[in-house]
Amino acid sequence: MKSRDYTKWGLLIILVCLAYPAAAVSGETQAAGCEREGGPETAIRIMADRLESDHKMRWVEFIGNVTATQEDIVITADRMKVFYKSDEHASTGAATIEKIISQGNVKIVFDNKTKSALADKAVYLADQKVLELSGEDPRVWSGKNMVRGKKITLFQAENRTLVEGAGKDQVEATLYVKEGGGLTK
Repeated sequence: MKSRDYTKWGLLIILVCLAYPAAAVSGETQAAGCEREGGPETAIRIMADRLESDHKMRWVEFIGNVTATQEDIVITADRMKVFYKSDEHASTGAATIEKIISQGNVKIVFDNKTKSALADKAVYLADQKVLELSGEDPRVWSGKNMVRGKKITLFQAENRTLVEGAGKDQVEATLYVKEGGGLTK
């Protein structure tokens, strides 16, 4: 009888761990068609080898072969930790994402596959709509154009980018221009 009780509790714990993080991670997202303050929600789908969560500290971490997809954005990384704000709308099962930290072999493809980024670490601050890329050699491509530096900050709301060097590591940009439109005529 006791082993049966443990099995029942173990199954309940697994179901809660699987269901609750999925709701928490949906952040400003959830099933398409649902409405909340601020507009419609869409789903984020995250797949990984392992998931850990701390509901009291309000984070969920995905570990190993992480792939996160939302609409036309795809992020792959070794690890992804999602921090969320307290659930104001418990009945909807949705929370609000505060910050996402991706680490290790981070690759981001966005804007209908016209832009991509590589970095060792990516930090997304949801309220500010800011993406910070850092590490050994972060790069961002827009079509064939490329920028690289020690730290790249994309200000999504302002459609602005800041690329910083460090010490001897200068910023580098490769820009493709139409014939006759560059430095020479």
